[in-house]
Amino acid sequence: MERRDVIVIGAGLAGLSAAAHLATEGHRPLVLEHHAVPGGFAHEFTRRGFRFEVALHALDGAGPGGWLYGMLKPLGVLDRITLQRLEPLYRLRLPDFEVTAHADVNEYRQELVDLFPGEAEGITGFLDAVKRVGRDVGGFARDRATGWKPTPIEMMERFPDMSTAFTQSWADFLSAHVSDDQLKAALSALWGYFGLPPSRMSAGLFAAALASYHLNGGYYPVGGSMALSRALEDVIVEHGGSVLYRNTVTDLEVEAGRVRAVSTHRGERYEADVFISTASPLDTIGFAGSDHFDPEYVEKMTADAPALSNLVVYLGVEGDLAAEGWDHHEYFVDDGYDLEAGYQTVVDGDFGRAGMVITNYTESDPGCAPDGHSVLVLMTLAPWDHADVWGTGGDLTDYSNNPAYVAVKEAAGAALIRRADALIPGLTERIVVQEIATPLTNVRYGRQPYGSIYGREQTVENMFAHRRSPRTPVANLFLAGAWIAGGGMSTAMGSGRTAAALAGRALAG
Repeated sequence: MERRDVIVIGAGLAGLSAAAHLATEGHRPLVLEHHAVPGGFAHEFTRRGFRFEVALHALDGAGPGGWLYGMLKPLGVLDRITLQRLEPLYRLRLPDFEVTAHADVNEYRQELVDLFPGEAEGITGFLDAVKRVGRDVGGFARDRATGWKPTPIEMMERFPDMSTAFTQSWADFLSAHVSDDQLKAALSALWGYFGLPPSRMSAGLFAAALASYHLNGGYYPVGGSMALSRALEDVIVEHGGSVLYRNTVTDLEVEAGRVRAVSTHRGERYEADVFISTASPLDTIGFAGSDHFDPEYVEKMTADAPALSNLVVYLGVEGDLAAEGWDHHEYFVDDGYDLEAGYQTVVDGDFGRAGMVITNYTESDPGCAPDGHSVLVLMTLAPWDHADVWGTGGDLTDYSNNPAYVAVKEAAGAALIRRADALIPGLTERIVVQEIATPLTNVRYGRQPYGSIYGREQTVENMFAHRRSPRTPVANLFLAGAWIAGGGMSTAMGSGRTAAALAGRALAG
């Protein structure tokens, strides 16, 4: 095969974004993907006429003025997909009350004030602080795109709210504005999107996401996240790039401090001038061989604690749940107000009590189910080591046919279904299709170490200035994806754009 100027390892959203940016700038990237379809976590599967979204709940910042909008619009992606604005963003069920998180920040504020009138001033201050962090993050991204490389002092002077928030935990950020524990729980409904309790979670990350959702909207693509992945793929191909599936990269050939070629499990060898890997650092270093990197770099990049994984139950259900009154796209359920304890229930694998989210995809994308039916997905965070690695003892060989694995998986899934049935009476009897995914599923299809859905833990210590650099000691090898930039689909696409910019400069010499 002819030599390409850029090879991208992985067709998740980070890889697709990187390749799309490079292709529209006149390069001819080749993307090599392990799976049979694009998207990574942004894809779908079908069963008996039901189309199941694998992972996406809502895209942030996809409306006009949002940072994702500003990234996708120039690529032509937004002309190829239809985005459904979510209103409300979600509902949250707590033991004593429910909260409707309206997309409009002023309506959301009023909902909170009505529930907690004694905290009205604090709620306003909290939301104002969130907006300031969000605006700082947007300004920082725009300035960085021009090549600005600030000192810490310059950063603090220009973007004080962002700089401060990224040194704080979410718990500290909350306590600076409000005192009621029930209100704090209500404001932290999205903690499962980040996989950590408030005491360890980056305040800057959480606040920036909230601002993006409430200032620029939360959206879901008609046709699911696969529509977004296919749109990026189309941009790549139409501009002269290529995407090859079922091509698992096994080796990076390094000579004199530069990657010369990649090899795949098929025995194919592909040469290029520049390489971008969206695989985990552990895998990327393994492809090249650790002897091509400083020991200190290898230790740093492979020692990161992985973020939590997830347990997902995909249900095809008889009946139009939205027409019956279950008209929420996203419905969070927390059985308590102590989110530190809630996190521990996840770590303990107590799926009968762990915080969960119920997503009715038919509400925002009716075409995902046959007429008169609904797609309902139940999700909770989950640990890799639950029940001795889900009954396998760590041996993943043909794990899906291991009776012990099947028993553990079915028991965990049943716990979520029982809880959903208590909220939607008769649900169990109406199930037509059922599939259960575990952390091992994420390893099998996404090649994510420990099944992590967010890469490394998104702690205060790991975010912002402490994120891993997309540059590597190998001159023409760059990194992108959750293990570098943090979790989330919007973040993945932004990470791909950053890697593409570095690759473009490397190609320009």
